[in-house]
Amino acid sequence: MHTALELINDKGYVHVGVREIGRALKKSPGNISYHFSKKEDILIALLEQYRETNSALYEDYFAGQPSAHRFLELMKGIFDSQFRYRGVFIGNQFVKEEIQSGNRYDYRATYQQRLSGFTRIFRELRESKHLQVSDEDIEFLVAHIALVGRFWIYEATLFDKSPNQESTVKHYLDLLARQISLFATPLGAQDISEFRVSQE
Repeated sequence: MHTALELINDKGYVHVGVREIGRALKKSPGNISYHFSKKEDILIALLEQYRETNSALYEDYFAGQPSAHRFLELMKGIFDSQFRYRGVFIGNQFVKEEIQSGNRYDYRATYQQRLSGFTRIFRELRESKHLQVSDEDIEFLVAHIALVGRFWIYEATLFDKSPNQESTVKHYLDLLARQISLFATPLGAQDISEFRVSQE
C-alpha cells in the first residue's frame, strides 16, 4: 500500500494502475490483482487507512485534557495525514463519486462524526477557559475547520504537486492558529503562542 500511495502522490491516481504498482514492486500484475482485482480496490483500501489514521488521532486527543495546544497538535496530525494521502484526493473524480454514492466507502457517517467531534472540542475549550466563544461562534469554527480541512491541500499543491511537507503543513497550521487566536482567552492565547514557538 505504501508503494501504491507513493506512486499516486507522484503521478496522480488516473496515471497509476495495477501494472505500474507491480512494476515498482518488481511483482507481476497478477500477484497484485490477487489481492486487489482493480485499482479502485487499492483506492478504497487507502481511504480506509486514511480514515483509521485520523480516527486514532481523534481518540488520542479525547483521551487527554482539552487545551488549545493539544487541539493544534491534533490538527497538525490531521494535516500531516492529509498531506501523506494527498494524491488520493486531488483531482480524483472516482473518490468524489464514491463519497457521494457511499456504495463502497460510506464517508457520510464519518463526516458527521468529525463535525460532532469538533463541536465537542470547541465546547470543551470554552469550558476549560481556553476559548471565549458563543454557540454561534462554535458553529462558525466547525464550518471553518471543515472548509479548511477539505481544501487547504488543493491550494498547497496548486503549483507544486510535491511541496515540502514540513513547511507546507506549518504554513497552513499557522493560519489556523491565528484564526483560533481571535477567540482565545489569555490562557488560550498563551497555549497557542507556546505551540507556535514549538513549531519554529
